[in-house]
Amino acid sequence: MPPCSSRPALIRALALLAALTPLAARAQIAITSAVTLTSDAPDSVHEGFTFRNTIVSVQSFSTATETYALSGMADQVFIRRSSSTNNEAHVWYQTSSVGGDRIAPYATDYADVLLDNNFARGVHNLFGNSGTGTANVERLDLIATAGFTATAGFAIPVFDFGIDPQHESFRIALVTAVDGAGNPTAYSSLASTIPFVATNLYSHDTFSIHRYNTGDVTTSNYSVFNGPNQGPGGVIFTLADFAVPVGTTLYGYSLFGYDVSDGGNPANLVNWNNSSFFPTNTPSGEGQAGGFDFSGVNGIFFSAIPEPSTYALGGLALMVGAIALRRRPTRAG
Repeated sequence: MPPCSSRPALIRALALLAALTPLAARAQIAITSAVTLTSDAPDSVHEGFTFRNTIVSVQSFSTATETYALSGMADQVFIRRSSSTNNEAHVWYQTSSVGGDRIAPYATDYADVLLDNNFARGVHNLFGNSGTGTANVERLDLIATAGFTATAGFAIPVFDFGIDPQHESFRIALVTAVDGAGNPTAYSSLASTIPFVATNLYSHDTFSIHRYNTGDVTTSNYSVFNGPNQGPGGVIFTLADFAVPVGTTLYGYSLFGYDVSDGGNPANLVNWNNSSFFPTNTPSGEGQAGGFDFSGVNGIFFSAIPEPSTYALGGLALMVGAIALRRRPTRAG
């Protein structure tokens, strides 16, 4: 055993080793429950359907061992497509019945759904290049323009809209640098899920998918598919999953199809048009690399309670209300 004077150094070394352990050696952490805040606005009519304009936003969530509270939200979203054609946008809405009222607000822009905190809507087959749905999205960037300091309690939840309790795979990386416009210029290591098991937090007995063929504008040229009984189930990612130390300045995160690779170098994630790392034949559909169906809870950051470091949660209740209800600027790239 080392002498007493060297024990603090040993403890620090072991902590660093734990932080750098590859994701493959870590079990996925399922989200077991969530506390939500529901707000309503007067109904409206779009595309011949009534939209009840209900927002069901996540305020906190729990795993088997920890509880996390909302601590911040991205303010920009960039949709990185590999093609200027065949750019569909698939938006799902929870409904009151088969073909009935849409529960969430109507989305006039794809980015509105992709940078959101609402369990009542989301997107379908985001990363598909072929098969059912050709959104041709290679990377989705959710950016906190001002940046923030990573702390020990930092966590990102990602929710898949699926059949309880089976959910699909995707990849994710933290953004560690941006240019003046908020475009990512550096990344952490990639983390990922395999198809995961997480009990759905809610059961949406019925839902409708609106399929648009005009890209980011979700107001015309649509068709509707009605489906039964799916819901959001999620997993979390912490700093250890990305080999990022406490104190790193972060600018949000990016999401990718499961077939994306960085080739062992995170710099390869910057150019989404490099087909060596971003395949352009990603299949859509259930169980496919591009078939992940995101619940509309994206671009939000959480901290463990009690937060073990300096990420301030003061005034959380007031901030949460403002974050849940404010409209955020968005971009498509």
